[in-house]
Amino acid sequence: MSRQRSITALLAVALGLGAAAAGAGAPHGPTDRSVKLDLIGKLKQGPGILILGDSRGRQAEPSLLQRLTGHTGFNAAVTGGSAPDAWVFTRYTADLFPNQKRRYIWFVSWGITGYIPDPRMEADPRGRRYLAEVARYLSTQTVTPNPWQTYTRYRPDGSIADKTPAAAPERAKKLRAQAALMVAQIEQDPPVAPPPDPARFQLFEHLIAYMNALGARPVIVLNAIYPTVLAELQKYGNPLSTASLNYLRSLQSRYDFVVVDCQNSHTWGGTDYDWTNPTHVNRANMRRMLRYIVTHAQGSLN
Repeated sequence: MSRQRSITALLAVALGLGAAAAGAGAPHGPTDRSVKLDLIGKLKQGPGILILGDSRGRQAEPSLLQRLTGHTGFNAAVTGGSAPDAWVFTRYTADLFPNQKRRYIWFVSWGITGYIPDPRMEADPRGRRYLAEVARYLSTQTVTPNPWQTYTRYRPDGSIADKTPAAAPERAKKLRAQAALMVAQIEQDPPVAPPPDPARFQLFEHLIAYMNALGARPVIVLNAIYPTVLAELQKYGNPLSTASLNYLRSLQSRYDFVVVDCQNSHTWGGTDYDWTNPTHVNRANMRRMLRYIVTHAQGSLN
């Protein structure tokens, strides 16, 4: 495997991407995208805070945000969520509940976000409608998610319904072993920042501009990285995260948003055992992170 291909493979593991090149026709079954669109449609009032992102943001509880900020919320983070998904949830919510002030928390990882539409969103008529609005910003590349079906047990506010298993020594040992594997992969093929791709970020910027036009100052949260994995990345300057932060800084003269860097879990009081795996914090750590996010949102969630 070439250096570039192995780096891409590591990034796919770190970001939890489960997509493969499109081939056979799309399978059928429940997906979190349609379920969460359904839940938004059943809300009696629009959420004061809309949570966006991929699976790393799904642990965020709107009920905790309401206690911290006084505003209701809805968690629209989905498996493999990227900019096209964030656009659909943002537009759909704005159309259902117009003339309402809304705040946004958008969880992102290395590379900020993708611009390839997920066929699970395209399979929903509501998804197709809003994706058509931004077709010029979308990649023509297609993917087939594997598996097609996703977790769909959500509360009315979009939060995960299942309980988080309590931390246990055997789970902590497995977590450390998984992280050690990632560290070994980094040691073998240190990551490098990919060449800039302006097309990748057009939809991201378009959505930030749209939120600004609605009077919102979105909070962009860089997802946590397991401590030993982060320490290994920092040996090489953490180039992927550095490139992402530099890109975000370059936008702040044109758009109004706040960046809250949560990559180092120790900065927000995270533990080394409250993780589902080395790329996903569990609910206990997410609660700590949300408190940090609200405190460092510079008033954007007031």
